[in-house]
Amino acid sequence: MSSSALPHGSTSTPFGPAADRLLHLDVLRGFALLGILFVNFEWFTRPLQAIVFGAEPGLEGVDRVVDFTIKTLAEGKFYALFSMLFGAGFALMASRALAHDTAFRGLYFRRLLLLALFGVAHLLLIWAGDILLVYALCGMLMLLVFSRTPVTRLWKWAIALLALPSLLAWAGALSIAATRGNPELYASIMQGFADDQALLREQIAAAAIIHAEGSWLANVGQRLRDAGFLFTNALFWIPPILGYFLLGRWLLESGRLSQPSAHEAFFRGWRLRGLLLGLPLSAAAVTLMWNGSQMTPTLPMAAGLSLMITGAVLLSLGYLATVVLAAERLRLLAPVGRMALTNYLCQSLVWTWVFYGHGAALWGEVPRWSHPLLVLGFFALQIAFSHWWLARFRFGPAEWLWRSLTYGRRQPMRHPRDCAAMPGTHRD
Repeated sequence: MSSSALPHGSTSTPFGPAADRLLHLDVLRGFALLGILFVNFEWFTRPLQAIVFGAEPGLEGVDRVVDFTIKTLAEGKFYALFSMLFGAGFALMASRALAHDTAFRGLYFRRLLLLALFGVAHLLLIWAGDILLVYALCGMLMLLVFSRTPVTRLWKWAIALLALPSLLAWAGALSIAATRGNPELYASIMQGFADDQALLREQIAAAAIIHAEGSWLANVGQRLRDAGFLFTNALFWIPPILGYFLLGRWLLESGRLSQPSAHEAFFRGWRLRGLLLGLPLSAAAVTLMWNGSQMTPTLPMAAGLSLMITGAVLLSLGYLATVVLAAERLRLLAPVGRMALTNYLCQSLVWTWVFYGHGAALWGEVPRWSHPLLVLGFFALQIAFSHWWLARFRFGPAEWLWRSLTYGRRQPMRHPRDCAAMPGTHRD
């Protein structure tokens, strides 16, 4: 039947709620949101354009240790994990649509278009570090280009896309290194990079003043500039995200994430390989890139980027395998994962208000060493809130809106048992 013929209150849809969900996927989403908050927290307190310059200048002692640890264990790894889960979700929805004889492509494209609108609103109104718009764009690419790719080829495409930024970095670095035989040309090229960096540092200083003291409207203008800067470097981060999507699809379509109990050996192996190989590679990458500029394509920077991407792939797979094997013991995180969109938006909304000048104006007042404590405390509140909310409602607020707009009609919010208990109510 077509999507328009689905029963109004049915849970048997490609995007079905709790009854159709896989516990380990929700636990993984919750775990990924914790890691994303660890990483994003730094960028709630620093201008986003500074992301190309590595560590914050002047960090010493425990601040420096905390920064190195978060960059090694979390930066790039949890967006990788969440991206894999997005790809797995695509495959799961497609299989359910086939089972229910539902037209999937049009419905999923509408879902992605709405996600893009959420992303634009998040980017402009709250925080420029948005990932929702990028996910929507990459999801559309996956739908249009890779939706019929056989499962046996998905992981090959994933590797190619993940390798692309490293290849570009090496091509740039080797091209510049080849000009060393012409000192004047080499000096001119390096001076151009130095001038660009000096200009960017001025822009970063101006952005910090806007975040610390500016009005909400002034910050909207700054977010537009930040978005323009980030999207000019899209070739370095859109292909890896699409690659992670395809890797996640492969994990689900191959049966590994759809039936994890039948693939315990795979997950035990990747838990060991991912953690043992990913940790030293990630630490080496951070060491190489910590104080350097990613704007200058030098050989050490190309090596650092290659190590960073390889370490992120391995470590994110190690995290995924570890959580899948421990999913039952970590089920406390499942409600957070079921409300992933709501919780992600709340993280940005709350912490930009705390730090920005149009809110509590604590910009520059919170030391780096305290970030993990604030993250853990806030995430504990998100766990409690998610449990409380889902005990009463079927969806998180943002998830309900997304679902209702996708299907073009208001979705039932309360659990059926609650509606039945309320006088004068009926199921939609």
